Amino acid sequence: MEDLKTVEAKEKATFVAILGYAARLNGLTDNEVDFINKIASDFNLTEEENKSATKERNEIEIISILKYIVNPQTKLKIIRELFFLGYADGNLSNEEVLFVSKVGNALNIPVETIEKISDWVIRGLEWEEEGQELFSA
Repeated sequence: MEDLKTVEAKEKATFVAILGYAARLNGLTDNEVDFINKIASDFNLTEEENKSATKERNEIEIISILKYIVNPQTKLKIIRELFFLGYADGNLSNEEVLFVSKVGNALNIPVETIEKISDWVIRGLEWEEEGQELFSA
């Protein structure tokens, strides 16, 4: 996640908050916690910042803090990470897809772009799985 290290501080906290909310949509798993903790670690958030970022919020609050995501590349990266997070438990639920759509809409990301990111994530995960099968023999 080297490409996330240059994200601005306010965007980092918002990024983690969005992921935290998404992970709670259909029950928080250990894989999702590990995924979020890895990103928070990459962001070098202080314990205080991480605690603030991961506090529980409702959907209205989450959508309202998206205003802090201003960098166009960060907007795309949050969509990417939401898809990766959604698949972290092995299943992208309808609730998660709907939430990604709401986030994309709030960030003014075209639906076609969100679909391309989703397809890219799926292909990448399939490629990783194929590699694990190939090299575990």
